[in-house]
Amino acid sequence: MIESEVFNIPHAEIELAGRLHRPQGAPRALAIISHGLESSKDSEKLTRLAAALARTGYLALRFDHAGCGDSPGDQSRTSLTARRDEFLSTVKAMRALEPELPLVYMGSSFGGTVIALAGDIEPPVCSLHWSTPWDFEPLFGIIQDPDGRPTLRDMVRDMYYHDIEAVLARTARAFLVHGELDEVVPVGQAERAHQVLPEPKGLLILPGADHRLSNLEDQKQAMAHSLAWVEQFVKPV
Repeated sequence: MIESEVFNIPHAEIELAGRLHRPQGAPRALAIISHGLESSKDSEKLTRLAAALARTGYLALRFDHAGCGDSPGDQSRTSLTARRDEFLSTVKAMRALEPELPLVYMGSSFGGTVIALAGDIEPPVCSLHWSTPWDFEPLFGIIQDPDGRPTLRDMVRDMYYHDIEAVLARTARAFLVHGELDEVVPVGQAERAHQVLPEPKGLLILPGADHRLSNLEDQKQAMAHSLAWVEQFVKPV
């Protein structure tokens, strides 16, 4: 596993906690990873992905959104707008390191929606969206009253300010990965999103895979196809 280093990101009045994975040589691109709604930067899946990106030659950042993992804040007050703005702060911080390098965005679950909105403001050369929800109304019951978790009323109210399908229609070079048996976000959402996305676009449906891609073989497949997608849009050194 490639070693990572602490890399904190100024955002509003706080600092978001991050870990930076550096490639052995000069980086070819900047890769930024947004975790899921109740996850963190320390997800084993996302840590493996960041290390794989670094081995491929990218300067890869995984970070905690406000109120998650090691970042201060109140997770119950999170929203799509808030997380989009947090992600844009990481873009600014990474650009300060390497202003000329292209950007690659990756988002897991809710993070996949976040990076689409961020990309509508600061476009990357391509993006990766794993297990991502695009239509939240069917999921509002889970969000508003999750068993044993904080209610997320701010998040529900904030959703109505975003036309996610319109953003999708402007999101080129996106690659979607989804589990066939995703128990949280039905695979039909990925299929519908893929129809709306402009070319070039990609869709990988993993047979038998769940929302978290908890089977290690599913993760390996997702990573291999995702890296192959990114390599189409990032120039060699």
